[in-house]
Amino acid sequence: MPDVTFLIEKHQQKRPDLIQAFYRESIDSLEAVGIWFFTIFFLAVMGLTIHLSAERAPLLFYLILTYATAISLILSAPVHSMFTRKLLDDIFLGNIQLIVNGLITASLLLILMALPLSALPVFLLSTVPLNLKIGFVTLTTFLSLFWCINSVLSALQKERVFLWLFLGSMGLVLLLFLLGRPETTRPPALVLIFSLGIAIPVAGGYGYMIRFYVREPIRMDWSFLKRRESMKPGLSLFFFSLGLWIDKFIFWFSPRTGEIADPLFHYAVEYDYPFFLALTTMMIGSVLVYRGIKRRVTTPYKAFLFKLEHNFPFRDLAIEKHALFYGIGHVAATILMVYGGIVLYILFILYLRWVPLPWKNPFTFHYLLLGTVFFALYTFYFLILQYLDDFDGLLRVTFLFLLLNTAATLLSILL
Repeated sequence: MPDVTFLIEKHQQKRPDLIQAFYRESIDSLEAVGIWFFTIFFLAVMGLTIHLSAERAPLLFYLILTYATAISLILSAPVHSMFTRKLLDDIFLGNIQLIVNGLITASLLLILMALPLSALPVFLLSTVPLNLKIGFVTLTTFLSLFWCINSVLSALQKERVFLWLFLGSMGLVLLLFLLGRPETTRPPALVLIFSLGIAIPVAGGYGYMIRFYVREPIRMDWSFLKRRESMKPGLSLFFFSLGLWIDKFIFWFSPRTGEIADPLFHYAVEYDYPFFLALTTMMIGSVLVYRGIKRRVTTPYKAFLFKLEHNFPFRDLAIEKHALFYGIGHVAATILMVYGGIVLYILFILYLRWVPLPWKNPFTFHYLLLGTVFFALYTFYFLILQYLDDFDGLLRVTFLFLLLNTAATLLSILL
């Protein structure tokens, strides 16, 4: 009896209190959407400050940042996806030095891709000043490296390191912006200080990798590009990123919907603002996806692989397999019911017109907000297919997503 009492007391001591539970949930949420949340927050503060002081929105800065983000995501997606597949194998085999060798090689490849592919359109088509053209190329290159080092640190389960680096850099960006007004309200200055804010976590992330993972002189390692099993995940993530942005490109450059700020930099007011507001709302769904995978999928998946590797009985394997599929179903149901319920509540408030919308066509936001529910589910199953190494299914699904989004966007404009 005393032994039982001791175990109960020990278990109660380990149980987190309300403050610890709140801290854990907050950290999980920040790890899931912290980079997107802080970016939106600081950009909103900067835009509101400029609008109140100069009565104009920094439209050209936002367009340059949006185009740089889109190009960098699409370019970097296949490269860092192919590298992280090999990185996981190197972690399992204990080849620590090869991680840094491959990272430096992937980064060099991204620089060689981002520089010409961003410089050609902006120098050939755009009429913005030369300093903005150079800023656009620089920002696109920094963002390509940003996504790469973020993906690597996430694979190493060091997301928190990168998050705090990014938070500190965005705080510095906001401080420089507020201290340097009104000079920093011009597009060249905004692009410069935001590029600095991106360069800090990039430099910090690479410094962290070199500090803790270098064991011998760094050598170029191109082997991750030669692995057949890495090609399909790379193409899948490329189709995923392109499918996410293809509707924006179509709306921007369609004569019916696009507005011209520059021969290269187009925008669509009736689509861009509702889209980014809907995507910001989807941070709730992203938190559910991240927490679900971390708590309901990763644990039984690792247990299943461990028991499979050590020849456990089939009964034990079946238990972990059942826990894995139960966790997948539970997370999908949570996304659909919790986040879907929040979206329906928002749509109900908009239907009652308690909150006026600042754009002319309200159904665009309704359509996009409802679509984020299914996109959150799609993102979750996209990650699950990666976990299960079903690369053929992953490639088909992402290519179908790209085709459907393209066709639906064109059809909506025609109608």
